[in-house]
Amino acid sequence: MTWESFEEDYRKTGGFLFEDSLSLPGYTICDWYFDSIEEVQVLYSKQEPISEKIKTNLSKLDEFRENGYFPCGALFFELGYFFIEGLNLESSGLKEGTPLFQYSIYKQKKRIQYPNPTLNNPKETNLQTVNVEWNRETYTQKWEKTRDALVLGESYELNLCFPVSISIEGDLFLYYQSLKSKQKTKYSVYYPFQDSKILSFSPELFFEVNGDFIQTEPMKGTNLRGNTSKQDEENKITLQSSTKERAENVMITDLYRNDLGRIAKQGTVQVTDLFLVKGLETVWQMVSKVEAKLKSPFAWFTILQALFPSGSVVGAPKRRSFELLRNIEGFDRGLYTGSLFVSEMLDGKPWIRSSVTIRTMELKKNHQVWKGNYGVGSGITVLSDVDAEYEECLSKLKFITNPNLPEFEILETLRSFHSRIFLKNLHLERMERTANRFGYPFSREEAEATLKTLVNSSTELLRVRFLLNAKGEFRGETFPFTKPKHRATVTLSFANQPVNSDDLFLYHKTTNRTYYNEQQEENKKKGIEDCILFDTNGEILETNIRNLFIRKKNEWFTPSLERGGLPGVFREALLRRNRVKETKLYKSDLETADEILLGNSLRGFERANLIPNP
Repeated sequence: MTWESFEEDYRKTGGFLFEDSLSLPGYTICDWYFDSIEEVQVLYSKQEPISEKIKTNLSKLDEFRENGYFPCGALFFELGYFFIEGLNLESSGLKEGTPLFQYSIYKQKKRIQYPNPTLNNPKETNLQTVNVEWNRETYTQKWEKTRDALVLGESYELNLCFPVSISIEGDLFLYYQSLKSKQKTKYSVYYPFQDSKILSFSPELFFEVNGDFIQTEPMKGTNLRGNTSKQDEENKITLQSSTKERAENVMITDLYRNDLGRIAKQGTVQVTDLFLVKGLETVWQMVSKVEAKLKSPFAWFTILQALFPSGSVVGAPKRRSFELLRNIEGFDRGLYTGSLFVSEMLDGKPWIRSSVTIRTMELKKNHQVWKGNYGVGSGITVLSDVDAEYEECLSKLKFITNPNLPEFEILETLRSFHSRIFLKNLHLERMERTANRFGYPFSREEAEATLKTLVNSSTELLRVRFLLNAKGEFRGETFPFTKPKHRATVTLSFANQPVNSDDLFLYHKTTNRTYYNEQQEENKKKGIEDCILFDTNGEILETNIRNLFIRKKNEWFTPSLERGGLPGVFREALLRRNRVKETKLYKSDLETADEILLGNSLRGFERANLIPNP
């Protein structure tokens, strides 16, 4: 199915989308539930026996599923007052009308697959406001109360959260699709319900039941992705080895083991993976996996009584942590850190999937603007640092505040002669690192085969343009190339302004070369061939299309590129052979250099004629 046909069909039909945009690069695997026969919302009320109402509706979910329907819905965080042992709704202090859960009963379901659309900045939508409700001072005050409770031993970990209010103008369906390209997950949800719409991009599985088998994947532990491949790997290792993050993760994993033990056959609860680190677009996330076999047939009340809410968004022990957080946070989380679920019978067995509703928006229309909340939070232990935790929370906003990435391919420019590619292994290593950073599939075997087809039997000197797209497909073009007999001299000066060191595309070679193309146009106007890039601190990086090398006495140096700049494979070969040293260099170093050379794998070394800026 094409994107266009899916969009047309969905706008006519509507329904609940539970989508996996991660497993098949370039595509969305979509479970589409539609043709609703009933919508129910359960609100807190002192005027009716609310506990009985909850039990009755949970039983209806089981009955509808067993009769071939598809119940789908949302569980709100405050429902924890009903399910956590020792708590009760009657003494919760919740306001009249507080949402507890809602569901829709669908008659039909189909699984489809459609290509992810290219919606870089859809004109039909506009993120108008993102207001963080707790500033650093407020967060610090709340954090200190949280840490006091931890020091007193009232909890081992508390997941402190705060709200972010947002407003969006325009077409929410297109907005959802555009955000999916920035937050690829296996548990994305688009759920229109009465006058509201839920957009969820959760990477966390709450639980999945297939027959009598149940698995959970608690997430705990986060670190930002790096811009360079080196920084990215360092950040991953930092997360993997962090005493604080591992302590958080193991506590929540143990909590899940205990919770599953209440509903599992004896001896079947096991941790199958511990401290896995998964890469999302903006963060590294630590995940563990716990699974078991159910001792009784699946029933919503039984499962939720043991598991809800997820320990990963509360803390340990669950009851006291829930009470402490409700008091410290001072607001209703609502759908945030609750759960979204779909359910059906598959081959005569119950199949239920439920996500933890992080990275989730619940929106209602106010005139022409959709308004609602988006929550962020992090796990606090006695080892936590207040500033680091606040920054971690803000980092979780990046996928909605960062601009959408344009459609692009990963690019390598190679030199081939007599079917032999110069520095081929280093080119493919760099392409693979960039593919890993952007979540593109990469097959070394397919890359080698495509290159062989491109240059096989050619005796010419060729320039090879080699590309990899988001689906993991390679393609290439070849062009005759003439290398000068004598070392060329390149005229260059400094760029007009510093680079934006936060621009991820400055660190990776792709077809998104807007900045470099703009610089090249400026070079033409100034009558020079190339220009030297530098950051806001005056640290020099590379030139627009080459790497930079300077000699001081008998030693050669090249800029570190930690603040921007493409690490060329020619430069990498020299570094590995200890021919040059990587270090921070500034404009003054060029002025005192004994010799300046430029270089890349296509042209080799070239001399530089540095002229003052016009």
